[in-house]
Amino acid sequence: MSLSPASQLVIRNIDQFEEGNWLVINADDAGLFPDLQAFNLTALHQYYDVFCQASSRSGAAQFDSRDICEEPQAIHITHEQGNHKHIFAPYLTQANATDVLLFMPKAKAHLSMLMAMAATLVGNNGRVHVVGENKGGIKSAGKAMQQFGSVQKLDSARHCSWLTCEIEHAPCSFSLHDWTAIDTYTSGDNEWQVCSLPGVFSHRELDAGTELLISKLPKTMSGTVLDFACGAGVIAAYLLSSGARIQAELLDVSALALWCSAHTLEQNNSQGTIIAADTLQGVNHRFQTIVTNPPFHTGVKTDYRITREFIAGAKQHLTSNGKLYLVANRFLPYAELLTEQFKQPATLAQNTRFSVYFAQN
Repeated sequence: MSLSPASQLVIRNIDQFEEGNWLVINADDAGLFPDLQAFNLTALHQYYDVFCQASSRSGAAQFDSRDICEEPQAIHITHEQGNHKHIFAPYLTQANATDVLLFMPKAKAHLSMLMAMAATLVGNNGRVHVVGENKGGIKSAGKAMQQFGSVQKLDSARHCSWLTCEIEHAPCSFSLHDWTAIDTYTSGDNEWQVCSLPGVFSHRELDAGTELLISKLPKTMSGTVLDFACGAGVIAAYLLSSGARIQAELLDVSALALWCSAHTLEQNNSQGTIIAADTLQGVNHRFQTIVTNPPFHTGVKTDYRITREFIAGAKQHLTSNGKLYLVANRFLPYAELLTEQFKQPATLAQNTRFSVYFAQN
């Protein structure tokens, strides 16, 4: 399995790891770590799929939404493998690090948040490095880094760049709450609160596809309902705030999304089960209803894998007569995938951009 271009650039500069204590954040490729096995380092993963691949972990992880709100580091799983410590968590408050290597995220606001966290962790005279593909926005990353110190380009290759910031203006502390937005979303005659962070889907606005989807959901819904690829918890919170008598479970691959979902439920005086998983892998129970606006990007790249795997496994995760509601961009080939798994899936709504699909066991 070949490494991503950004990981190839890191290995091209492997001598950098010979000095200092390194923290790697959001490596885009679990295959990077065997090449760095000679060095002691810590890896923070905000994405559960790469965490599982890097730590040879399998299965899903479940949390009570109330625990996440009461205990700031409730979402925190550690696995040590060789010289490496892998951590799945939304953030860190301390690390014995002189150097932090960030992989460039898709959203610029996410980079700004990660830079603030990283600069706090290493302090003044520490270094924060950002690596990423040119088409992923790395050329503009320097602006987000400059507020913390002087920035230099260490290397460019594989259509990627590595930028290094010598920290001169480290923040005194870092808290996710300082980056949290709480907004009121409205659909029809219902309104509810949504807690969101940079890098989480539906940050600060109700996505148009989600809005179309929830307008077609039945007013009465009961039993266990899974909000798959929940993002900030918009759909589950909508259902609960509209009076649906359900047991809500919210699943996502992102630790930041899970953190937001728990706080979204709390804002609406609700609670639910929060699940970290890559698609439905490791989820061993069934649901009366699954509702989803699934992603079709990994970073900046179009990626149908998550939804393909989800649709292939959804039937086995629904009870007898269980229902699936899914919204997607019209151009995506999900109608055909649903037909392969379900008898007579239907299109409930369609506009120039989105289609809402329904299927039943």
